[in-house]
Amino acid sequence: MKNKNLKFALCSMFATLAMLVSAFTSGPAFAQGVSPRSGGGGITVSAIKGHAPTAVSHTMNLHSLPVAKSKPATAATGHRASPLIVSPRLAQAKKNSNRKAPAARATSSPAAASAAQPAAAGSSGFQGMADSASICPYFGGCQPPDMALATSPTLVLQGVNTSYAFYNTSGQLVAGPINDAAWYGVPPLPNNCDPAGPFLSDPRAFYDPNTGLFWTATLQVEAAAFGVGGNCPTLSKYWVANINMKTGVMHVYSFDMTLGGTLNDGADYTQFGFSGSTISFTGNMFNLTSGNYDFAETQFANKASMEQGLPVTPAAFTQLAAGGVLLDTVQPVETETTSANDPGVQYLVNSFNINGDPFGNDCLFTACQGFIVWAFDPASQSLSGTFVGAGVPNPTYIVPPNADEPGCLQCVETIDSRITGTPVYSVGGGQGLISFSLDTGVSNGGAIFPNIVPGILWGQIQVVHGVGFVLANLAQSGYLSFTGDRAASFGAMMQDKNGRLFMVFDTMSANLNPSIMIASRGASDPLGSIGNVRFIVQGPSATFDSRWGDYEAASYTGFGSNHVWVASQYSVAGDWNTFIERVS
Repeated sequence: MKNKNLKFALCSMFATLAMLVSAFTSGPAFAQGVSPRSGGGGITVSAIKGHAPTAVSHTMNLHSLPVAKSKPATAATGHRASPLIVSPRLAQAKKNSNRKAPAARATSSPAAASAAQPAAAGSSGFQGMADSASICPYFGGCQPPDMALATSPTLVLQGVNTSYAFYNTSGQLVAGPINDAAWYGVPPLPNNCDPAGPFLSDPRAFYDPNTGLFWTATLQVEAAAFGVGGNCPTLSKYWVANINMKTGVMHVYSFDMTLGGTLNDGADYTQFGFSGSTISFTGNMFNLTSGNYDFAETQFANKASMEQGLPVTPAAFTQLAAGGVLLDTVQPVETETTSANDPGVQYLVNSFNINGDPFGNDCLFTACQGFIVWAFDPASQSLSGTFVGAGVPNPTYIVPPNADEPGCLQCVETIDSRITGTPVYSVGGGQGLISFSLDTGVSNGGAIFPNIVPGILWGQIQVVHGVGFVLANLAQSGYLSFTGDRAASFGAMMQDKNGRLFMVFDTMSANLNPSIMIASRGASDPLGSIGNVRFIVQGPSATFDSRWGDYEAASYTGFGSNHVWVASQYSVAGDWNTFIERVS
C-alpha cells in the first residue's frame, strides 16, 4: 500500500465566505441552461437544462411482496454478465504495458498493509446474498453482483443484481430476497417481448438517518444496443423507492431518462444520492441505436414529496461537460449530516474517464488529473460546478490493468478511472468534506513486469457553495496499493460523526483468491494516510467470473449509534458470494 500527502490550499476552517473566495486561485463555474462560465483552473464547466416529465408513481407494501423465485430457462437465460459497454481502446489499454505516461507512483508503505490480519474475533458480520437463479432470475444467475447497502441501527438492507433483502443486524433474514421487478412493481413487458421479463440492474441504496426511511434505485433498460429486450420497445427508466419499515409502506417512482422520448439514449450505471431536500440520480447515457456513449444525465427530485408519495417533476440536466470534455459517472453524494448541518444543496462529484480530461490526456495511455464538483440548488433549480485541481504534488490517475488471481493473470475486471462507490458528504471531521475513491494503475516499484498494478486513489474534497456557484479544494488524497502483483480495487467510503474514515475494497493476486479488506483513518491522522488494514473475508477460491465490479458499498446508521457498515464480495467455488460487516 502506498500513500502520498498533499498540501492544503485552504485553512482547515473558513470563517467567512470572503475568506473562502480569496483562498481559491480561480472562480467557480455556473451550469444552467447553455450558459457556461470559466471555472477553477480556467476550466469551463457547463450543462444543458432539460425538461423531464412528471414521474409515474404508485404505493405498495413491502410485507406483501413475494420472495424471489427462479424462472424457467429460456434462450435468453443462463449465467451471463450484465451489460458493460467497453470501448476497444479501453480493452487495449487494459492489456497494454507500455503506456506513454507512468501511472501514479506512491512513496510509502505503512506496516499495516503488509501485516493485514483476518477479521477480529467477535466482529459483527454475516453472509449476504449469493449468486443463484433466484437472486438473479433474469439470467438464471449473473455477474457481477454490484452492491447496494443501507443500514439503520436495527436493520440492514442489501441489494445485488437483481434482488433486495432486509436482515437484522445479527444477519437473520427479515424480508426477501425480493426480485427487482416485484420490489418496484414493474409492469410486464408488452406481448411478452422478452421472455426473461424486464431487465433491471445496478442497484444502489441508502438509509436516511434524519427520517428513518430506506431508499433504493435501480435502472431499467430495454434496447438491442444494450444486449437486452431486443424485441421490445426501447425504454430507459430509473426506479426509485422509499421504504418505511415500521409500516412496510413503499412509495415507488419511475423516472423517464429519455425525457419523454426527446432523447434516443438509455441510462447505464446507476448513481444515486440525497441531501436534506433532494433525491438525485445520474446515468451514463448511451445511444439506444448505436450503443455509443453520448453524455451524462442527472435528475433532481423533491425528497419531501417523494416521502409522502406525492407527484414530482424532476429537474434534469444533460451533457455535463468540463473544458469541452463530455463527462461520465457524475456521482451524486450521500449527505450524511444532521438536518442542522445539511448544506442545502445536492453535491455531485466526478473524475475524468471515457473522454479524457481537458488537458489532452485520455486516461487510458496518458494519466488524467483533476475532478469536478457540482451543486444543485433546489431553490433556484440551478446547477453549478467547478474544476478541482490539487496543487503540488498533483494526484494523477489512469485506467488500471485487470487483476491477477490464482491460475490466471489479468483475468478479473478492475473497470476504469470513474468514481465507483457512492461518495459521501460529511462534516464529521469539522468541515464539509466529500469522500471518494477510484481505481487507477499504480507503479509500485517492484520487479514484476509491467510494474503497474491496480490500486486505489482516494481523497476528500473540501466544498462550500453560494448562490449560483460552488467552491472546492482537494483537502487530502492518497494511493492505496500493494507490492508484487496484488491488486486493490472498487473502494467504497464512509465517514462517521467523529471524522473517522473507512474504505472497504477488494484485493487479489496470483497467490491470493478474491478477498475483502477494510482500511481506515482517524480525523487527526497525518494527511494522505490511511491504514489499519485488515481482511474482512479471505476468499477460499478463485473466481470463474471475468466481471468483478462495478462497485461495492458502505453505509452509516446515524448520529446516535454512529456505526459504519460495508458490503463487498468474494469467491466461493468460482462464483460470487457477499459479506456484510459492521466496521465501527
